[in-house]
Amino acid sequence: MLVAVLMSPITPFSPVQAALIGLVICLMGFFGGLVMSAIKRDYGVKDWSNMIQGHGGMLDRAGSVCFAEPVFFHIVRYFWNG
Repeated sequence: MLVAVLMSPITPFSPVQAALIGLVICLMGFFGGLVMSAIKRDYGVKDWSNMIQGHGGMLDRAGSVCFAEPVFFHIVRYFWNG
């Protein structure tokens, strides 16, 4: 959320709008990670990649984006009046 506020001068959003959007995106990223972890556990996959030790792989990185990206699109497309 702090990064969203700090980057608001280079976006069309006000600092308050950026903070709210940043908060929503952070929450959606968290929930996306939880959902992807649940799916991986259901299929018995612990790590998707062995390239970097202790790193869950690309599927862990894509999990947060799966929820956050569509929510950001819909917030900007339908709720932001610039």
